[in-house]
Amino acid sequence: MTVKAIGLLLLDVSGPHRLRDERVITEFANQHGYTLMRLITIAHDTFMPTVLIVTTAHNSGASAVIAPSADHIKHNARAIAVVCNLITPTHHIPCTSPDLQGGMS
Repeated sequence: MTVKAIGLLLLDVSGPHRLRDERVITEFANQHGYTLMRLITIAHDTFMPTVLIVTTAHNSGASAVIAPSADHIKHNARAIAVVCNLITPTHHIPCTSPDLQGGMS
């Protein structure tokens, strides 16, 4: 069974290191057996970014959102964790929904 994930990148956080951060997400997904369905980039003017992230995770059937660092998820963590796991190379925030803890269906 394939474990699906989406990547999350906040452009304001990555700044000039965007390509490096994209590589961190991709390499982490590959090393840990995730199929990366999509990479979402959030800019300062993205309309309703939390809704975009959660909806994309749900529509992709993702069981995880992977970000290059905790700075990319700190403002959205509680909302995202309702629908899937949040993962960075150094942190894991498990899904808080009892119905979804095994991943999205």
